[in-house]
Amino acid sequence: MSKCRRLLAALLALMLVLPLSVHADEGEELDNSAAQDRLAELNDSYKELEDQKKKVDSQINSARTERKKQEIISAEIDGQINTTTKQIELLNERIGLLTQQIGQLNGSIAQKQIEMEAKEEEISEAMELFKKRMRAIYMSGGGNNTAIGMMLGAESYSQMVIRAEVVGRVAKHDRELLSKLDQDLKELNELKNGIEQDKQEIEQNKSAVEGDKTEMAVKKEELDSQYQMARDKVEDIAAQEQEYLANKAEIQKKLNMLEAEMKAIYDEINKESVNVPYTGGTMRWPSPSLSQITTHFGEGGHTGIDITGGGAYGTPVLASGDGVVKVASVQNPDSGYGKYIIIDHGGGIQTLYAHCSLLSVSVGQTVSAGQQIAQVGSTGWSTGPHIHFEVRKNSQAVNPLAYVGG
Repeated sequence: MSKCRRLLAALLALMLVLPLSVHADEGEELDNSAAQDRLAELNDSYKELEDQKKKVDSQINSARTERKKQEIISAEIDGQINTTTKQIELLNERIGLLTQQIGQLNGSIAQKQIEMEAKEEEISEAMELFKKRMRAIYMSGGGNNTAIGMMLGAESYSQMVIRAEVVGRVAKHDRELLSKLDQDLKELNELKNGIEQDKQEIEQNKSAVEGDKTEMAVKKEELDSQYQMARDKVEDIAAQEQEYLANKAEIQKKLNMLEAEMKAIYDEINKESVNVPYTGGTMRWPSPSLSQITTHFGEGGHTGIDITGGGAYGTPVLASGDGVVKVASVQNPDSGYGKYIIIDHGGGIQTLYAHCSLLSVSVGQTVSAGQQIAQVGSTGWSTGPHIHFEVRKNSQAVNPLAYVGG
């Protein structure tokens, strides 16, 4: 409970700087009835702020969940963008390679065109020579008659045979030359057509790749837009989250102020209770079903005893003696005592029951010894279900075992 003592010290320090509306302007003693009314008012305000805080906590959790969701979405889109960018780069490389191949084929086509033109020129020249020879033969007497005349004009048989062979060879040479030139021209034309067909296929392939690139570019543009939208959402949600956190901090500030004022009222009430006579007698054990003491009074500055046992959570907490409920606090169950009750038994004797899960009484209520006032819980600074039980004499903690019996 040393943490609780530090909390009380901090709250007392806050009292020095916070105005306490429960004190009269002239510094008069706090009227008990007015104090109870003010405590009820403060408790209502505290509960309202607690509800607001829970709502803001829910908003913060929702914002964080949505922000993480959008961050995951943006990360996934970013991965798709990287993949698409790499695909576009590969397509650009492919287009560059195809463009290079088309350039090479254009060069080959141009070269074959030059060779074909040269071959056509060669054929044209051969045809001209052939025509001139035919014309000369014709002018000298005409066709085969001239060839026959050449053979008949031979002076000997051997000369006739030689002349006949020459005429045959010339005719054969002309035929072979023209045939070869024509065959070369056909081969060149076929080769040129083949190259042009290859070029056409590559150009079609290039067009298809460029189409793929265009689709990828459109896809990347869409992904870029989606990514920006996701990042904008992340930023908007983060800003909203910060606003919620600021609201929570403001609510907590108000809660702290209420706690300080309530603490001041409790202290004032405690001062007044000293004058009420204590009837004495042995106090009851606060929870008959629990008997295990896990921390004794004075251990490490402990201001009470911690009582627990099997199935402790939710078991009844009983009033140790007759008295009036001075504190029934549900304020901030996540700090200090959590939910706790203080009963004034008169004569400066008070008992405190902390870390409760449920309170069954309210401030100002008269209770009897053995009456259920709460249920065991683990609210506040607690490591498990138990009762932190204190006995105070003139606002000073004393050993509870000197007062309680069975």
